[in-house]
Amino acid sequence: MRNPVKKSISAVCACFVFAGFLSSCSVKDDSKGFMSAMDSVDIYIKNGDVNEALKLLKKSEKKAFSSYARLGVYRRYAQLGEEKLARKTLENAFKKLPDNPEIEAVYGNYLLKHGETEKSLKITEKLSGTKYGSIHSEAMLKSLTGDFFAGNPALKDEKSPLFEKEISSSYFDIYAGTGDRRWLRNCALIYLMRGDYSLASSLQSTFSYDELDDSEDALFWGFVQYDSGNYDIAVKNLEKVKSDLLSGAAASLASDSYAKLDDFDSAEEARNSYMSRAKSYVKIAPSLMVNSALWAYRHEDYKRAYELLVNAVSDYPDYVPGLVSYGKLAWIDSQPAEMTDLEISLRKTNLRTLKMRNYDDRPKFNIEDAVSRMEDFLEKENSSDGEKNDDLIVERLSLFMRENEALPLAKKTSLIWSELEKNRLGTNLYPPHLVQFCVQKLLSFGLVEDARTLFTDFITAKFNLNYQEDDRNNGKKVETDIFGGEKTVENGIVPPFIAKLAFGDKAAAAASRMEIWEVEFAAYFALLDGNVSAAKRLYEYANFETGGAKTANASGEYISVSPLCASSSSANLAMIYSSQNEKKKALNLYTLAAGKTFSKKIKSKLLYRIANLQIGMGRKDDALNSASYAVSLDPSNADARLLLNQHK
Repeated sequence: MRNPVKKSISAVCACFVFAGFLSSCSVKDDSKGFMSAMDSVDIYIKNGDVNEALKLLKKSEKKAFSSYARLGVYRRYAQLGEEKLARKTLENAFKKLPDNPEIEAVYGNYLLKHGETEKSLKITEKLSGTKYGSIHSEAMLKSLTGDFFAGNPALKDEKSPLFEKEISSSYFDIYAGTGDRRWLRNCALIYLMRGDYSLASSLQSTFSYDELDDSEDALFWGFVQYDSGNYDIAVKNLEKVKSDLLSGAAASLASDSYAKLDDFDSAEEARNSYMSRAKSYVKIAPSLMVNSALWAYRHEDYKRAYELLVNAVSDYPDYVPGLVSYGKLAWIDSQPAEMTDLEISLRKTNLRTLKMRNYDDRPKFNIEDAVSRMEDFLEKENSSDGEKNDDLIVERLSLFMRENEALPLAKKTSLIWSELEKNRLGTNLYPPHLVQFCVQKLLSFGLVEDARTLFTDFITAKFNLNYQEDDRNNGKKVETDIFGGEKTVENGIVPPFIAKLAFGDKAAAAASRMEIWEVEFAAYFALLDGNVSAAKRLYEYANFETGGAKTANASGEYISVSPLCASSSSANLAMIYSSQNEKKKALNLYTLAAGKTFSKKIKSKLLYRIANLQIGMGRKDDALNSASYAVSLDPSNADARLLLNQHK
């Protein structure tokens, strides 16, 4: 099972550094003759007389008795490039003075740099807790992880000593003694790996913000604060990133942080600022281009949107959010433009406003091109043994079905089952988001029992496969945010009573995690069956107990709903509240649901429901405003028009 902070940990693992031993050895020996000889060696080295330096050094080595003298000889051999002699000097020094901390530290550090981790670990054991403890800690950590960037199994095992708090504590102690914040970063990273977000973020309070003058350090603490949910602090930290090398990662994280704070203007500013100053040879991350492309499209800067998104899918043909966004915009561009009555009249005379001209002449995304790019990607996936991306499968199928809306119902139904079988993973087991799409489509066709059968069989298959251990999505939903970028939101562990309520005793025993859409469909089918109490509780769980939703303010009003939850589920729960005379709750939830959707038609329908509630609550003026807004969004909303006519 993947760790909850894996997406962000993978982004900052390069910051998991080990503060090395950074001291030079000064020579101090009682023998003035030895000191004089070393001075002569240094002069020879400075003048480039290597042979004379080496000859005198070998002769003088016999007079080196103290630790400092022996280390001085070692240092000069190393300076001359005499690797074998340097090593032999250290080995002899350790044999003669096995309890000398300076020799242990230098020898241990030498072994580490030459890949002899286990030997270094043994030699430096007695250094733990001393001023040279960093050497032993580095050896210990490298022993635990092996090659960090090779994905050592120790990193995937939460029972590994790597995740023990005691290790983090030793790092903090070393930081306190040295002031080297690389150790503090090591400490924070372990906390993050263990899921101790608050502890990780609190470590930044040990130094002042003004001290955050290193770009790598600033980026690291930006990630820490982001993972800890402190998005405002994350943004502030990222302002300290001045490195060109790290500015792309900082811009991406700043964009996501601002989006979390609902400051989408600043999110775009962060992306645009970086992209405008990026060097021509720098490859801009696809998430930045896609996010800004969607931003530009929504703000009717169609030329920029087109350039950014085409560049994104061309430079990164395997970046799924880019391909998905390309498909969605291609569909929008294929539809007739929404026009005002004035624009319709002008069209008949062949006249156009500047806005109309700009819309007509802009570059448009092409559905055939979008499908072709998706097919190329999926074909590559099919030829590999890796996991298939069901989001792209769904988008391709969705595009086809929207393009062929006039197909007979039997043909569309056959297409759904054919796509499921084509991507079958086992008996009744298919890619989960493909199942989600197909169940939704079957319901929209009025084929309730077909939808129920598909969903039930799929759930049963998942549970029979020991869903707790074979969790395809690991309790997470990776989705495209409103700007097109990838975001991962933790589902959390599903309480047993919720699992039982949704799928019965068997599911409760087999599953500790499930995707929220599965809970939502279980609630929907419960509602169809007349089990309102079960549906209500399941919808409440999906809306308010997942994804970090802030349920209510001091007045008891809902502040937000889970980003994992569909607006239709919020609307269904609001409908249940309304039917049970909890009108204030219903109104509040309908409003949040309307705010979540970008579909004008859906928003219009929700506003009509809001208007109805407001009428029932004696708020006529508010109701008329809501109904008017509903009609402005969708002139074909007959219910909203009727309400307006009845209550004007």
